[in-house]
Amino acid sequence: MSSEGRLFCPASSPVAPLVDGLAWLWRLGLRLESPAPTAVGVGDAADAAELDALVRARQLSGAVILAAGAHGEAGPMPARYIRSGVARLGGVRVEGVHTLFADGHAVVRSSLGTHAVRRGNVLVLGADPALWGRLDLFWALETVASFLVERLERPLVLLPPVGCLRLDDFPGTAELQLRGDARGDRRQRRRAETLIARLESERARLIVAVAAQALDRDAEVPLDRVWPDAVTALASGVERGVLEPACHGLLHLNPHARASGRVDPREFAGLDVGEAGLRLDAACAWLRTHVGEPRSFVAPAWGYGPGVLAAAAARELPTWLPAAPGPLLNGFALHETLAIGLPGLHRIDYAPLRRLAELGLPPIVVFHGQLVDDRIPRLRATRDVATAGLLALLPDLPRIARLSGVRWVGVPELLELLRAHGSIEVAGSEVQAPAAGAVRFFRG
Repeated sequence: MSSEGRLFCPASSPVAPLVDGLAWLWRLGLRLESPAPTAVGVGDAADAAELDALVRARQLSGAVILAAGAHGEAGPMPARYIRSGVARLGGVRVEGVHTLFADGHAVVRSSLGTHAVRRGNVLVLGADPALWGRLDLFWALETVASFLVERLERPLVLLPPVGCLRLDDFPGTAELQLRGDARGDRRQRRRAETLIARLESERARLIVAVAAQALDRDAEVPLDRVWPDAVTALASGVERGVLEPACHGLLHLNPHARASGRVDPREFAGLDVGEAGLRLDAACAWLRTHVGEPRSFVAPAWGYGPGVLAAAAARELPTWLPAAPGPLLNGFALHETLAIGLPGLHRIDYAPLRRLAELGLPPIVVFHGQLVDDRIPRLRATRDVATAGLLALLPDLPRIARLSGVRWVGVPELLELLRAHGSIEVAGSEVQAPAAGAVRFFRG
């Protein structure tokens, strides 16, 4: 990381994790806890007056203020209001609850109104600090990037436009069996074969998180005893270079909850490092024999504890964590970048995924079927027959796999890119990188 920090935000601010994430993502050095004339301050509505004063005093080059929700005019903050619906921004459509501004110099406008305004060198966004992970706020990342290029007078260093697709719980789990939601072996084999063929034609890699065991009545048995043909199809997809296995635990059930008659998928919650290691070793051994070498691990329902993370790290097994602002990679902890269900997705407009990748934020899209999570309830609630018909012909997963402008990769390649990116240092106009020719820039 460059020693030349370019973003200012106090450690106590709720915006600090987001600032750390942007600083890592765009190679802007360590977050500053004191203002500097060459830095841009970032804060929320509570920080607006202080940041505005620092900019006026030329102790900051500029300021970015994140403000969501309705509120009257206050100091440097113009009045803002809430409007729900579909916003069209430059040909891209997103839906949700939007914070809009009643007046001010508009920087971002949509079909619904003004999403960002600027007064001098202070940029105000109608966005919550928790914008990380939401498609309906893709525009905020673009707007901040352009503002930083201007005020810092330097380009941003970007990751290549790549992303990951991950399918969890395939072909089934003991949890789904107990809930009555499991699908039969023949159906899952056909789904796997169709999906493999579609992904292969798009040259897209799919990570498949597989639990190693299932239930045969009350007995815990290897997964291939329940879904033998589907497991064979998975192994074929791995051999063809389309699928990449991920360890998804042993039984996908919390043993203590099961003993008391409850269904809880958090198998690894509360385990010490020894027990977690035993389960990981058993699950990975089955995968290695029947499907392929597991390249990553995701605990069911992200049920991690310190012992689980330590056990995975000891085995150098990259571990998926939920989307959260901050550096994407910390040792073997690998953060997803999007919330489950893709909040903000409108119909089949996947363009925000491409826009995020263009800005260096790899979209990590997680499925529990071929449709994004909660897709069917949303379609029913909106009575969107047209979209339902399109998805019946071709579901979300293969549609996203063919999205232009994003290359869908596996975990080993993603890790290689993240580690190389994390080693890039920037001092002034000088960029020091492991492979200078591979560096990509955003110049506004």
